[in-house]
Amino acid sequence: MATPRPSEARLLRQVVRDIEALLPTDWTMTTLANLARRGRPDLVAVVKAPDGAEASLIVEAKRTLVPRDAADVVMQLNSYAEQAGLTDATIVVVAPFLSETAREQIARLNANYIDSTGNILIRARRPALFIKQDGATKDPWPSDETLRTLKGRGAGRALRALLDFQPPYGIRELAARTEVPLGSLSRTVDLLARDGLISKAGRGPIADLDWEGVIRRWAKDYDVTSTNQVNTFLEPRGLPALSTKLGKLKRGYAVTGAFAAQRFSPVAPTRLAAIYVNDVIGWSERLDLRPADSGANVWLLEPYDDVVFDRTTSREGTVCVSPTQLAVDLLTGPGRDPSEGEELLAWMKGNERAWRTR
Repeated sequence: MATPRPSEARLLRQVVRDIEALLPTDWTMTTLANLARRGRPDLVAVVKAPDGAEASLIVEAKRTLVPRDAADVVMQLNSYAEQAGLTDATIVVVAPFLSETAREQIARLNANYIDSTGNILIRARRPALFIKQDGATKDPWPSDETLRTLKGRGAGRALRALLDFQPPYGIRELAARTEVPLGSLSRTVDLLARDGLISKAGRGPIADLDWEGVIRRWAKDYDVTSTNQVNTFLEPRGLPALSTKLGKLKRGYAVTGAFAAQRFSPVAPTRLAAIYVNDVIGWSERLDLRPADSGANVWLLEPYDDVVFDRTTSREGTVCVSPTQLAVDLLTGPGRDPSEGEELLAWMKGNERAWRTR
């Protein structure tokens, strides 16, 4: 029989045990009060160092917490600290399970967290204290939401539609415009809304979308080399010769990775060209490439979905994937690709009108 989701009272008892177990042996922790009343935090504790320096911990427990609610909980705890005159207090959010996105948001807000699976972050300036521990990566008590990851063709098509077009837009309108199944789009929107990456009022249109956050969230469930089928080849005359060949071909392919990134925001010369094609054998013959298990300088990628060929752009005479597809490919690619992905994201911030359609 599955273990039930912990109650808030049980969570608070576990918080005390977990922190005490992780403190240095000559440190102490004292619980001041269990103040579970309206307008008060759930728990206040004091951690004391051997030299007498003390850090106050103000704790709020939640039975469930999705990323979009993290900022409200931290704001509430900061309000408690201000009312109590504890402006230097260590704010701690507690829940049965906190997703990676939720933990990142809490840490970004200069708050701390503990969940019952062992994910812990406690930081105090005086006395100097730093506790970091990793627990579960998946929720042991998943809810009934229909979509929990951004893997697969449906999510990929939906993400590309959401990213490539500029809000506001309705879900039905976007589904019709991009030929994405309405169900896939709705489930993806629900997941992103839970992660606090979409602004949407009830059943109304999507008003805003954190496009960079969505790309980074997609990259957690996507990997360019495992999501797509990689076939390795050698262009014996080098990548300049490959560029010349591709420049004579206006359709049927789309380059990605560092080979494409050079055409948006040059960082450093690349030694590998990655190209999406639907017919690997045909394109290897058309480009006069040689199969190579080692020393390859060309990847022909069989795409996870034909959406990689949607909304492509011509750069320096070469057909490149959409910047949104390119970004997630780079962030999950090998070698220097992730750093080039960061450069591309910076270019996208300064050139949003060049890659988003209203």
